[in-house]
Amino acid sequence: MSDYRVSIDRKNCIGDAICTALCDNFYMDSDGKASVRNEIVPESKSGENIEAEISCPVGIIKVRKTAH
Repeated sequence: MSDYRVSIDRKNCIGDAICTALCDNFYMDSDGKASVRNEIVPESKSGENIEAEISCPVGIIKVRKTAH
């Protein structure tokens, strides 16, 4: 199984929060912007993170397979 790296460009977050509704790896910080809990997730958790990536209205979430 592969791991996935999850990143978010917080400075461009608009606070839509769709990522938090789709995936528990994201949460809204006190500044009203989304943050990621775990930057590395196992393949078993990649689907919900990818769904958040696809659903982000400003495209600031990136989920990529890590190199081994």
